[in-house]
Amino acid sequence: MRSAPVKTALTFDQFLEFEVSSFDRHEFVDGNLFVMAGGTDKQNHVILELIMALKSVARAAGYRLYASDVLIRTPEDVGYYPDVYISREDVTDSARVKRHPIIIFEVLSSTTEIFDRGEKWQNYQTIPSLEQYVLLSQSEPFAEVYSRAEDNSWRYQSFSGAAKLYLSSIQFELSLERLYIDLPAD
Repeated sequence: MRSAPVKTALTFDQFLEFEVSSFDRHEFVDGNLFVMAGGTDKQNHVILELIMALKSVARAAGYRLYASDVLIRTPEDVGYYPDVYISREDVTDSARVKRHPIIIFEVLSSTTEIFDRGEKWQNYQTIPSLEQYVLLSQSEPFAEVYSRAEDNSWRYQSFSGAAKLYLSSIQFELSLERLYIDLPAD
C-alpha cells in the first residue's frame, strides 16, 4: 500500500514548482504528491545494463533515451519518473517533463511492483504515443511486454531465461541475458 501523500490538492504546475526545490522526488497522481521508493543494487544493475544496451540504438533512430530523473506527464496530468524510457524529440516538451514516450521500462521491486502493474500501467495506457510497456524482474531474466495493437488494444508477452525481446517500437532485439549478467547476489 502507498504511504499517505506529502501534499494534496495541487495542480501539475504547483507540483513542478515544489519538485524543483525538494530533496526527494515525488510522483504526482490525482493532485497528490507521493514520495518515491528507493531502489536496490539489483534494480540499479538492470537499469544500467538496459541503458547501455539501448543508448546507441535510440541515438541512431533519432530518439532520446531517459533515465529516472526526467518526468513523464500523462494527458490526465499524472506525473511519474519511469526507470527508463525512450521518447521522440518534441519541441513542446520541456527539459524536465516529457509527454511522448514510445516505450517505457520499469524494473520491478517488492515496493513498486503493485504500482507498476496497476496504477502506473493504467495511466501509461492513456499516452497516445506509447507503443510498448516493459516490466523487468530485478532478480532473474524475466520480462513482460505490453504492445499496443492497431485497434488500440494491448497484446501481452512474457520472456524468460535466454530469450530475446523484440522491441517493435524501436526495431531492436534485446537479449535478457545481457541485462542480468553479473547481477549482484542477495
